[in-house]
Amino acid sequence: MRKFLMLIFLIFSVGYGQNKQVLYDFAGLPQTLLLNPGTEVGYKSHVGVPFLSQISLQGGFTGFSTYDIFADNGIDINVKIRDVLANNGKSEFVAVNQQLEILSGGFRLPNKNYLSFGYYEEFEALAKIPKDLVDLYENNVVNKHYSVNKLAFRAEMLGVLHVGLSKKLNDKWQIGARAKIYSGMFHVKSKQNSGALMPLRINNTYSQQLENVNLLMQTSGIFLDSGETVDDSYVKKNLLFGGNLGLGFDVGFTHHLDKQWAITGSIQDFGFVYNTKNVESYSIKGDYEIEGIELAFDLNNPEDYWTDLEDDFNEKIVLDTIYDKYISFRPVKLNGVLSYSFGQTYDDCRFLIDPESFNNKIGFQWFSTIGTVHSYMAATVFFERKINKYFRTKLTYTADPYSFSNIGIGLSTQIGLFNAYFTADNLLNLNNVYAAKSASFQLGINFIFKEKN
Repeated sequence: MRKFLMLIFLIFSVGYGQNKQVLYDFAGLPQTLLLNPGTEVGYKSHVGVPFLSQISLQGGFTGFSTYDIFADNGIDINVKIRDVLANNGKSEFVAVNQQLEILSGGFRLPNKNYLSFGYYEEFEALAKIPKDLVDLYENNVVNKHYSVNKLAFRAEMLGVLHVGLSKKLNDKWQIGARAKIYSGMFHVKSKQNSGALMPLRINNTYSQQLENVNLLMQTSGIFLDSGETVDDSYVKKNLLFGGNLGLGFDVGFTHHLDKQWAITGSIQDFGFVYNTKNVESYSIKGDYEIEGIELAFDLNNPEDYWTDLEDDFNEKIVLDTIYDKYISFRPVKLNGVLSYSFGQTYDDCRFLIDPESFNNKIGFQWFSTIGTVHSYMAATVFFERKINKYFRTKLTYTADPYSFSNIGIGLSTQIGLFNAYFTADNLLNLNNVYAAKSASFQLGINFIFKEKN
C-alpha cells in the first residue's frame, strides 16, 4: 500500500503536451518528417548531429500558474491557494513530454522516394486531477460524495527505432508512412477508477465511508526484481530492445489544391507496447465504514484493537497484486493544416527566379491527441516567411487547454550544408515566466545536402 501511495505522489509531482505547432511543416527541416512522413522533401540527403539533431521539452498545468500562488501582491498566500482551488474545473491535468533524438538520417532512393530513419528516446507523463479530490483536500465537507471516478495518470519512458518513406505520386500528392519499434523502460497507468469517500454525520455521530472503491494501477519496470539496480547498463539495455517491446506507425500526406493552396495531415504513434518485464499491478476493491472521531481501545492492551481494525479493513477492502502481462496503447496524435503560399522572388530585372517557389505562407493548423488517460485539441494560425536564402522564420498563435494567448516563434538557418533551428512558444510570458501555464521548445543541428541542379 505504501508503494501504491508513493507512486501516485511521484506521478502527480511531474509537470503531456505533444503539440509541436511551430515545428510542424516548418519548411526545409528534416524533423518535420517525424511529425508528418508525407512532408515534401526538397533535398538529396540529411544527417542529424548525434544527440543534437532534436532536443524537445514540453510541459504544462491547466489549473494555475506559479505566479497565481507566489505573486507579491499583498494578498495572503492561503487566500490565493483557496481562490485557485475554487476556480478549478471538473478536472485539471498536468503533463510533460521530452524527446532526445539520438540518431537521424535520410537519403533519396534511385526511384526518387525519400527514405528516413533514426532512433530517439521519449519520456511522457500525464496526471488528471478530479475536482472532488481537490475539494476534499480544501474543505472536507460532511455528507458529500468525493468521487475518484476521474482520477487517472500515465507515465512511460521508451526508445523508438523508426524508418519512414516519403513518396511523390504526382504534382498534387505526396504520401508517406513510418514504422516504429518501441522498447519500453518503464510504464505506469491508472484509468477507469471508481468509488467515493464520504464523510457523514448522523445524529451527532461521525463516520467515514469508502463506497464501491475500485482502483487499478498497472506498472512495468517500476518495481524491480531483487538484486536489480537502475544504472547506465540497465537504462541502455531497456531502451535498446531489452525492455517491453511494441510496434507502431505514422502516416501522412501533402496535397496541393493548386499552386498556392495546400492541405497536409498526419496520424502519429498508432501503436502499442506489450509489457512483460517486471510487471506488478495493484487492484483495490471494496466498501468500508468507520464510526466516531475517537478510537476506543483498552489502554492496557491496545495491540488487539489495532490488529482487529487492520483485519477488518483487509477483509472488506481487498488489495490484490497482479503479475499478468498487459498491453498499453500509445497516445495517438492527429495533425491537419490548410495553408496558402504567396510572394514570389524576382531578380533585379523583375524576372521570376523560381515560378514554383513562394516566400510567405499563412495557414490554420488543428491538433488533437487521443489518449487512454486524457484527450484534448488545439488550434493554431501561423505565418511563415523566407527572409533570404539563409534564414527562415515562423510565427504562431495557438489556443489550447493551457492558454488562449500562446504566441510561438521558429527560426531556421541554412548556411552551406549546416542547418540549425530553434522553436519556442508562450513568448508573451517571457517577462514573467512564472505566469505561464505551459512552455515548450525544440532545437537541433543537421547537415543537409541539396539536390544538384
